[in-house]
Amino acid sequence: MAHTLVVCKPKLPDQYLTQRVDLKRQLDQMHSGHVMYFPVFELVPDLASLLTIRPWLETTTDKPNHLIVFVSPSVLEIAVTNLGQWPANVYCGVMGRQSAKLAIDLGIPKDNIIAPTGENDHETEDSDGLARLLATHFEAGSCRVMVCKGPRGRVEFPKKLVEMQHDVTVLECYDRKVIEQSDTQCEALFARTSEAVLWITSSETIEALDSQLARKSESRLKTLKETATVLTTHPRITAKCRELGYAHVVQIATGIQSVNSWLKSNKKSMENNNQTSTATPATNPQSVATAQSRPSFSNTAQPSGQWLGKAAFFISVVSFVLILLIAFAGKNQIEKTRMAFGERIQKESTTLDLVKEEINKSSDLAKDLKTRFDLLELAQKEEASQRASLEEVYNSLLASRTEVSLSEVEQLISIAKRQLYLLGNVKGASIALSQAIDLLEGTEKPSLLNLRTALEKDLTEIKALPSDDLLRLAISLDSVVNSVESLPMLSSVQATTDQTLAQLTEEEAPEASTETNTPAVIDTQTQQGFEKVWTSVKKVAQTVWYDIKSLIEVTKVDSPEVLMLSSRQETDLRNTLRLSLLNARISLLSRQATLLKSDLERSSNLLNTYFDSKSIQVQRAQTVLAEIGEVQLDLVLPELQATSAALRLAVAGQQGERQ
Repeated sequence: MAHTLVVCKPKLPDQYLTQRVDLKRQLDQMHSGHVMYFPVFELVPDLASLLTIRPWLETTTDKPNHLIVFVSPSVLEIAVTNLGQWPANVYCGVMGRQSAKLAIDLGIPKDNIIAPTGENDHETEDSDGLARLLATHFEAGSCRVMVCKGPRGRVEFPKKLVEMQHDVTVLECYDRKVIEQSDTQCEALFARTSEAVLWITSSETIEALDSQLARKSESRLKTLKETATVLTTHPRITAKCRELGYAHVVQIATGIQSVNSWLKSNKKSMENNNQTSTATPATNPQSVATAQSRPSFSNTAQPSGQWLGKAAFFISVVSFVLILLIAFAGKNQIEKTRMAFGERIQKESTTLDLVKEEINKSSDLAKDLKTRFDLLELAQKEEASQRASLEEVYNSLLASRTEVSLSEVEQLISIAKRQLYLLGNVKGASIALSQAIDLLEGTEKPSLLNLRTALEKDLTEIKALPSDDLLRLAISLDSVVNSVESLPMLSSVQATTDQTLAQLTEEEAPEASTETNTPAVIDTQTQQGFEKVWTSVKKVAQTVWYDIKSLIEVTKVDSPEVLMLSSRQETDLRNTLRLSLLNARISLLSRQATLLKSDLERSSNLLNTYFDSKSIQVQRAQTVLAEIGEVQLDLVLPELQATSAALRLAVAGQQGERQ
């Protein structure tokens, strides 16, 4: 008969996912029975208390060691999630292997975790085991400890730490909120009474669950207590369940793995729990005999003689005397025998107690070994499943290698067509086809060989075309359009050939220096005076000539009206040039040779007539227009017919292989 595992662990808020995801994953791996989530409490984090953890860590103290102890996996996840990154110099204390694994999943370094596992340390997975483990790790009074717990329970553990002379701070990180169970949920639990296995992790949980179920139906709750199996993780919880009247209570180690192992090894015992254990004594109808069936002796018979009565009386007296003598003689021997038997029974009882203790130890060891064996078996099954999945993925990859290559080749051919027909980019189309040929390198299928031959043929035709990069020319034309506003016009052009006064001075300075070296025979003082006078006169003359020259500006134009443009006319002329250039760009990208030629001529005429041809910007614009004018747009582009036909055949062959 299948079992129903009723998970009564407290419910955490939605933002705490680590335990929930891990529990769901392990329950999914059990592959046996039914699972019912029946949370009795919802944990409400106390954010104000959680905010005090960080200041506590930052407070300076004379204790060399800092330790935070979490009494349950729930308080561990709540506190560490709100704390963020775990400090490197702080130890983490938890109550067992399940909490240690959760701490590692939450990002706490393994070397900083102290937890009783019962394997190497031989300690129990509870607060007592952790206290003994801390006593072996740290000296008395060397730790500053914060105990993170719930609102009730675990009162003795902080007292033990205080007795070790540690500095202890107790922090209640959350509160419990009772979840009122609906009638539907309780009815679902009562319906599975005969197969229910309750997983209880705290004494408060079983109290609240019992109270709510009693309000729903006391009779059905009584049936549940008699037939259901309760799995607990601590002696205190076990005692509480038995106090409430649950008949089948079993204490196991913490963690869903222990639950799974127990369910596998105790399936028959759960079936026996469902059978009635009460037996009524059978009445034997033949045990009652009728008084009438017995013969009655007649009292009318008379003794044959009085001497028979006297003989019988004498024999009875002698027998009584002999019995008294035997009893008196054997009294001491009986007392000695009784004392000997008492001592022997006491020794046997002591030996029996020792044997029972050894049997219990052997039973615990056997359970531990069985649990480990189940875990190893589960790990082997998981590894075999992963290996089979990898082999399946590898085989599917090998089988779909041709399909992937053909889909990539089809995509590259589509890219080549777009580059060729839409953008006129011969170079981009040739690159795409070359990559498609590289993907088909080393293929042995006839359809793919035909496709590769067609690709090579079309690639040869494309490479024979002149490779004018229309996209690059369009970008260059965009830069000319953007610079129209800054092109200098003849109506507002400044003199570009005149030299400044500083340039004239710089050019004449070397001549003055050479003249100072010519007269070698003149006296040094006379020569220096003459040079100073000559330099001053020359500077004055240069300044006067520059002023006179700057008064007159000579500009050669073919049409005088270009110098008489107003500011509005200049703006309209620039807009006209911009529109003409934009039309040329559209004609270039749409490969309209006639329209492109007329737009380029119109733009070139505007530049030559109204703009300063000596300007570097104007010259660059004319160069771009001349380069675009040399592009051949009336080319006959190949249609890639051979490649398209070969591709259709290859795709049809691939679909036939799938079917």
